[in-house]
Amino acid sequence: MILFRKKDRMTFPCKLIAFDLDGTLYLGEQAVPGAIDLVQDIRRRARVVFFTNNSTKTPRQIFEKLCRLQIECAPEEIYTSSFATISYLQEQALNRIFLVGSSDFHEEMTNYGITLVDNESAEHVVVGLDSGFTYQKIAIALSIILRGGRFIACNEDASFPVEGKKVMPGCGAMVGAIAAAVGRRPDFIVGKPHVYMLAKISREHGVQPDELMVVGDSLTSDMAMAREFRSPGVLIGGPLVIDPGIRQFKNLEEFQEYLRRNE
Repeated sequence: MILFRKKDRMTFPCKLIAFDLDGTLYLGEQAVPGAIDLVQDIRRRARVVFFTNNSTKTPRQIFEKLCRLQIECAPEEIYTSSFATISYLQEQALNRIFLVGSSDFHEEMTNYGITLVDNESAEHVVVGLDSGFTYQKIAIALSIILRGGRFIACNEDASFPVEGKKVMPGCGAMVGAIAAAVGRRPDFIVGKPHVYMLAKISREHGVQPDELMVVGDSLTSDMAMAREFRSPGVLIGGPLVIDPGIRQFKNLEEFQEYLRRNE
């Protein structure tokens, strides 16, 4: 995997830049320093999209949040693991779903014509981040999966960052509890580091993997997804990484400064 360089410069034959959100462009309700200016600068060079493993919010809600934070965006540029999961269900003609997830995810599923069933008569199980997760939900999911239902996870993130250098339990905590009860991992995982979302972005925007650059803050999630899809990656922060396919910067401001120096 080759990052776009010419004489050790990152150039932009790439057509599309995909930004991770949580931890990269914002933390909770605060924009990361440099995020607003960087996105504006990038738009002079390439198209931009935004992706997140957050399954609790709809793309419209993420769009509204980015607008509040003054990060330039359009609704069609937002990709969430919740909406990607809905797309997967529709592609696979899976319905009558027991959903472990937020109230907004429930509403979004219903709006796209997916029937939700809140008991053991459901045919398949979808697991997203759920702050109201209970033992009873594990029991219902267990019954459905043991009966032959598909076990689909939005992602397996163990935790996610918020303001004040705090982390909160992620979707992986719910997925792990159900997987332990069932005795196996999910049948399909939609979110990163798996490439389903990135492949969807690539198709919808008409770009090849090497024309799509991924910018994120996680080596094991964002960069692993980029590597699997054979796309170049830009890692923001973290310990030093030696990888010819990854360009690393200590923060967004350093990345922006680099781009300006090498225009």
